[in-house]
Amino acid sequence: MKETSKEVIRKTEKEKRGGYLLLDIGGTEIKGCASDAEGEKTRIRKFPSQAQKSAEKILDNFSRICRELLKDVDGSVCGVGMAIPGPFDYQKGISRMQGLNKYDSIYGIPLEPEIKARVPELKEAQFLFLHDIEAFALGESWYGTCCGAEKILCVCIGTGAGSAFIEHRKTIKTGIGVPENGWIYRMPFREFILDDYLSVRGLERISLAVLGKAQNGRELSHLAKAGNMEAQEVWRRFGADAAEGLLPVLTAYRPDLLLLGGQISKSFRWFGTQLNAACEKRRIRIQIEPETSARAMDGLLSQLRLQESVTSRAAKQSKTENEE
Repeated sequence: MKETSKEVIRKTEKEKRGGYLLLDIGGTEIKGCASDAEGEKTRIRKFPSQAQKSAEKILDNFSRICRELLKDVDGSVCGVGMAIPGPFDYQKGISRMQGLNKYDSIYGIPLEPEIKARVPELKEAQFLFLHDIEAFALGESWYGTCCGAEKILCVCIGTGAGSAFIEHRKTIKTGIGVPENGWIYRMPFREFILDDYLSVRGLERISLAVLGKAQNGRELSHLAKAGNMEAQEVWRRFGADAAEGLLPVLTAYRPDLLLLGGQISKSFRWFGTQLNAACEKRRIRIQIEPETSARAMDGLLSQLRLQESVTSRAAKQSKTENEE
């Protein structure tokens, strides 16, 4: 059946607007997908990160992934979004990671011009860099089940305690109850900082004390499910740390919703009793979403489209003023 003229026009306009490349940059692997102008995304693909290699190989790898994702775009690309952990200069697109055993060799290198030099098809594309936790939280607030919440505190528990504060689908970096940059990991807690407790390290330290052996979350969950009382005690202590550590920010910020992400959040049933009680008392809903990549890409997409809209309005306004 032949396409109608309206269908052809819609398709032409869609191709003219261009698509997007979305990447979630991790230390072990990079996940990526493409999106068309309407926000319809392709399946998420996984690539090795090569994070410990030379700067040239890391940059070539980023570029190779972009070229692979380009194959899924029908038309031009108007935006490239990258969700990436800190420390990172998100405004300038420059990595500040050092001594973390990942991406050390690209320290101080602006990523956008390097990728554009290697992938000429992206020469006109706008680049956007977001903290990976921020991208996840924005994705949930724009497209997830959190979209009805006005104030969201997002905490991802993994190698550290990553966080983001969202109000009315916008990232909040300062304000009442919001630590600098919206990062809770540096908050003082007991002898050290919260990051030392609400993390894999904190869980391993407790398991070493209780079980005599450092265990990861998956192992401890299996033991707890099998009825191991010591593993359940490890989780109870970890949960006590989580509740006590998050209580000051929950009390000061007063979010509508606490969004928990990261692999350790899968074991919320074992450690969440005290945190759940604290949130219920303050009428804070808790949502668990351990798989963060898909929503991080939604977050990137929301901000790329917003950025494109702002640029388009500014261009139209400038054109109108010049005509007058």
